[in-house]
Amino acid sequence: MSYLLFCKDKKWKVPSAADDDPGIHFPKDLGGYAKSSSGEGRYREKTIILVRHGESTWNDTFNPGHRNRVLFILLFLPNLLYAVLVELYYFVSGRDSDSWFYDSPLSIGGKSQINNLRSFLKKESLKLGGGSSNDGREDKAIRIMLALGEKENDKSSHVVTSNLRRAISTTVIGLADRFAKTMMINNGDNTNNTDQIILLPSLQEISTNPDALSILPPRGVAQPTWCDIDIPGLPQGKFTSLVNTKYHTGNKRINSNGLQRLEQFVIDVFDDAKLPKSNIVAVGHSLFFRSLFKVYLPRQTVHTAKEKKMVNGGAVMLTLREVTTMTDTGITNKKYMIDPGSIVVIYGGFGKHTKS
Repeated sequence: MSYLLFCKDKKWKVPSAADDDPGIHFPKDLGGYAKSSSGEGRYREKTIILVRHGESTWNDTFNPGHRNRVLFILLFLPNLLYAVLVELYYFVSGRDSDSWFYDSPLSIGGKSQINNLRSFLKKESLKLGGGSSNDGREDKAIRIMLALGEKENDKSSHVVTSNLRRAISTTVIGLADRFAKTMMINNGDNTNNTDQIILLPSLQEISTNPDALSILPPRGVAQPTWCDIDIPGLPQGKFTSLVNTKYHTGNKRINSNGLQRLEQFVIDVFDDAKLPKSNIVAVGHSLFFRSLFKVYLPRQTVHTAKEKKMVNGGAVMLTLREVTTMTDTGITNKKYMIDPGSIVVIYGGFGKHTKS
């Protein structure tokens, strides 16, 4: 309740062009406005693939989504009663690591959406190198997501996720074929494997609702939800060893806001001690990703990503750039920008226009 009343998570604004426009810090050949790219050594880039989680039980209860609105309204009270009874069952049975509303897991429909993503990746992987229309940046994205053609202990990408359960489950299910190969080689033992799912608290959703609060204690042991128990291709009972919580510092602070986490996320991406690899698969949330585009795309850029949410289970690839500058007083600053020309929809894309 305190988060609903006092949380400042959504009380921030995108910096105006006058305050800070990402485009002014980067040359035209890198997607910005500046005339030249003098001092090329100051620039770095990483490829990011954003994946939105599947529909959650919270969404299933309170949002019509793709369902008929009239039918949703008629069934709202029965569905809400069912959700309350499930929550009561969790409480009475002492299942304090589970909840329908708090850090809500994937719904039945949400799991289906992510299984569809997994099927898409598997189908597209069979086309790679065959001269199909999939060749190019889409081809690169499939290879990165499934770590195809790479050494088992030397992947070119990190897989990171929000600390919320629906995002973790989306990662495990959607990329199950990637992790299954490694587990098979290690006889199901993923404890010492470097290709794990890294939890980043900076990816936590921008919202004041209880479904956006993490149920996992700081550096705690991630517990599987109902949809993680039996995933085809993955050894049973290995969920916990697949999820690396060493960077999970706990829930977002009540006095923080979404912009602070957006800024921390781009810093995390370029933190070589934390994420040294050049490609990042980041699984997270609709408002967070839409805000990421709003803040780090040049202000003059008109793009649907600024106005529409990614669909559940959608995947979009982009190039995130970093430039290091120095003030007259010798202070080092870093600025970040999404290259507008680098955005590629891999699966699903963007949905209906939604207000903030």
